[in-house]
Amino acid sequence: MEWTKIDLKPLMIVPIIVGLGFTMLINGWELLMGDNAIYTAYLNHYNRTPITDYPNYFKVLLFIAAITQIAAPILFIISIFRKEFRSSSNALYLKWGIFACILSVTFYGFMVRVLSNHNAAANLFFYTAGLYLCLWFVEQQRGNLIQGWYEKIKTLPIYALLIYTLGFPGWQKWFNAGEVMDRYMQLFDGTMLSMMPGGVVPFIYFIGFLELIIPIFLIISLFRKEFSLDKATPFLNLSFTFSIATFIMLCFGLSVVLNYAGATNLIFYAIATLGLYLYMDVSIKRNFANKGLRNGE
Repeated sequence: MEWTKIDLKPLMIVPIIVGLGFTMLINGWELLMGDNAIYTAYLNHYNRTPITDYPNYFKVLLFIAAITQIAAPILFIISIFRKEFRSSSNALYLKWGIFACILSVTFYGFMVRVLSNHNAAANLFFYTAGLYLCLWFVEQQRGNLIQGWYEKIKTLPIYALLIYTLGFPGWQKWFNAGEVMDRYMQLFDGTMLSMMPGGVVPFIYFIGFLELIIPIFLIISLFRKEFSLDKATPFLNLSFTFSIATFIMLCFGLSVVLNYAGATNLIFYAIATLGLYLYMDVSIKRNFANKGLRNGE
């Protein structure tokens, strides 16, 4: 066989899986064996104003994140022994390994979001979207037949990601306005937004309303079991549409005050959210196609 005819596409994911497995193992072991100083260090990654305290329940979440991080390389090793890197393999253990990485990053992202570590939250949002890109690559190259629990729960971290990314700041704007509104008024003082009828306050409340309605759509979507990706997903589609629009509105606000880095991050948020939607849309279409094949349609 000529080397030019060898299909290398299924192997492109291998270096990424090796890197993921190594970093997940190191970080998971550090968290599992660590003390309060280690926990605080992890929660302060990228943080401009380091925190010294955190809620007690974070220890449980950090433990769960550590377990999922350690589980990922174990699943990757099993995948290697099962030769799942072949294009003919369904790569179930490989998919579960990537899903374990997604779970750990989602738990981590929730904690830094609650602590208002915005830089870490943004990086972990993009990290999650990138991991779903890896999952999409594996499913595309190796097939994605409906596989029970994996297929039913693989998108649940996306729900959690959008709920806490948008729901928490929306809650702050509406129900903790006394603490946050002054900061927004100072930020936009002297800009065109401050010259609107009512000043900046109506704009902030409107953004908060959009941020709060997205978790409502997602909760309705959960009750409708749209996450199973085997039916129409109108409320899930609404949540993605509103999320992307909200990120762009926030980008507009930061652009007005010439915060280029923040505005660019929000463009990344919108693009990453679009990527997550495309992953779910492709999965839905693939599931419908698989059902049609099984039914002989």
